[in-house]
Amino acid sequence: MNKSKTKKFNIMLYLIVLVAVFAMFITTSYSYYKKVIKEKDNSNLDIKYVNMLTTFYNPNQINGYNIKPGWEKVIDFTIENSSEDTIGNYKISFEIITPLSNMTDEDFVYTITGSSESKDTSNVVINKIDTPIPVLNRDIGTGSITPKNTHTYTITLKLKDDADIKKYSSKNYLFAGKIKVNNDTTR
Repeated sequence: MNKSKTKKFNIMLYLIVLVAVFAMFITTSYSYYKKVIKEKDNSNLDIKYVNMLTTFYNPNQINGYNIKPGWEKVIDFTIENSSEDTIGNYKISFEIITPLSNMTDEDFVYTITGSSESKDTSNVVINKIDTPIPVLNRDIGTGSITPKNTHTYTITLKLKDDADIKKYSSKNYLFAGKIKVNNDTTR
């Protein structure tokens, strides 16, 4: 009779272990489904892309030779945000290739005027008047553009008419630089 009790005990033990292993398998499968597969289906990820296009209507490189008082160069360009739902941020900067002199000159200035097609207050355009042109690369400013909108810019570089003619008559002054527009991901 001991043998039969032992045999029944062993069978019962095997059944309990089999049920426990089966339960662990079901629990693990359900946990994986809930954590990995179900979260992918129910995720609320809303990835938005901004699609901006910059168009220069004349070259973005400025080359000035024999710069004298009264010299002026105008650059016109637009920035268009063609995305459906994302506000774009951009940065306009000067890349100085050959500075006019080694020191910032208060008579060698730029003016940037920006306008927007939209009256939405989320739009931020850059406007600066008679700011000295830098000697080194420098950011002019940052802007924000709403979806399906265009910003129009005019940058005017000039050596003021009332600049000291004696200072600029003795040398053939040169200036070379570029206007660059980049996405601003820091905002």
